[in-house]
Amino acid sequence: MVLWPATAIFSGVIHGAQAVIAKPRASPATNHLAAGREYGRKGKWIEAERELSIYKNAHPDSVDGIMLYAEALIQLSQPFDAALELQKFLQTHPDSPRPLQLHASLAENTLKDSPLAQAEWEKATKLSPNNPRPWKALAQIYMDQENMSAAVTTLKRAAQLAPNDAVVLASLGYAHGQTSAIKEAEGEFAKALELSKGVAQDRALVQMLHGRLLLESGRAEKSVEAFTALFKFNPNYALGYYWRARAYQQLNSLAAAESDALESIRLDANGREAPLLLVSVYRKLGNAEKAQEYAETVKRLADEHESQQAKGRKLRNDLDQAEHLLVNGEFAEAAPRYESILQILPNYYEAYFGLGMCYAQTGRAGEAEAAFRKYLAYQPVSPDGRAALGVLLLSQGRGKEAVPELEQAIQIDPTLVEARKALAGEYLKESNAKSALVALQSELNSPDGETQLTLAEAYRQTGQFGLALKAVNRALAIAPGEPGANALKQQILQQQGNTK
Repeated sequence: MVLWPATAIFSGVIHGAQAVIAKPRASPATNHLAAGREYGRKGKWIEAERELSIYKNAHPDSVDGIMLYAEALIQLSQPFDAALELQKFLQTHPDSPRPLQLHASLAENTLKDSPLAQAEWEKATKLSPNNPRPWKALAQIYMDQENMSAAVTTLKRAAQLAPNDAVVLASLGYAHGQTSAIKEAEGEFAKALELSKGVAQDRALVQMLHGRLLLESGRAEKSVEAFTALFKFNPNYALGYYWRARAYQQLNSLAAAESDALESIRLDANGREAPLLLVSVYRKLGNAEKAQEYAETVKRLADEHESQQAKGRKLRNDLDQAEHLLVNGEFAEAAPRYESILQILPNYYEAYFGLGMCYAQTGRAGEAEAAFRKYLAYQPVSPDGRAALGVLLLSQGRGKEAVPELEQAIQIDPTLVEARKALAGEYLKESNAKSALVALQSELNSPDGETQLTLAEAYRQTGQFGLALKAVNRALAIAPGEPGANALKQQILQQQGNTK
């Protein structure tokens, strides 16, 4: 009887999974996309994430799938998970504009990785040169870096593409002002103020930028007027209160500066600018205790910012290295990378799949099973997950538990050849040759020698010696020196002769 070792089959499953590494497939039902979108529209993000994850894993090349899934993760306060999902998608779809732009935004705002964000926004301007959004985002980075000449060039392009965008024009006015082009600055602000009429959010941003220019050009009193005006349009604008506090400080109105800075902190507890301003204000007021309190706040926020940067870098690096090592068969080296990801993001289910593969190949069967079952708890209709667990169970001699997993994997995805081979081998072990033939029915002309030998054994056990001989001859044509094939052929010929 030819029974292929589960370890050999598992190697095949590993090899097949590497082609879609970290993208285990799920049910191909397309209605999951529509269901996920509808749940999202209703704000039911847990349900949306479930439906969209099924669709995404079944359609790993779908831009709509990855975008909606990332949005669901962001809405569920899992932005780092979203960033990793987009990172993986971009590894195989590097020129996909929408995922690139969303990942750039997350790099800037969640990962706090300005160099990465800048590189991706620069690439986005090349991929989508007629889309104003990447130009606007890139200009903001240049402005934050105080690279105003680059900001002016980028904003001019954005203004060409979006001539009625008041915020773009106000940003261009501010950048012009920083390069001493005051006349151009005032002209841009005049147009921006006119365009922003009736749009409260835009008007607040325009007033804030105008107030900053006034303040930074030595017109503090006028800047207070501009900052005060913006609160008519956005009374909860934390950054506006901070900048007005800066203006009051310059005017030596320290009580007003203190009040505005405290309001800014109330509205945005994570902002570092207002606490830093309060350190200066309290020192001038002679309140050393308060100055020390906010100095400690500034340090805490700076440490948190640095920690978030480090977290983002570590996640990206661990994922890149884990997948590279796994694809190259360096399982012992890949496992700690996946473990590290899961320590930071315990709900990042795809890491459990890779970790299960690593454990299975390094003799850690119990841990591999736990990892696969954890993955399947998140992705119960993943054919690769079911197949990997089934083959692992076979390797431990747990055939009765393995068969349902393999059967379900094939039901979800009939193209899983390795799962079919594993299932057929277990059926033969149980002397259920008819079921083995059913499992391999779609593989009768397979160019794989092991598959042909399994078919030959199944035909032999069911007394179909002619078909068994054809299958074993196909196996020998594929691998002429295979000793198991020659031995099986002799057994078939002997049994065939005995029946004549």
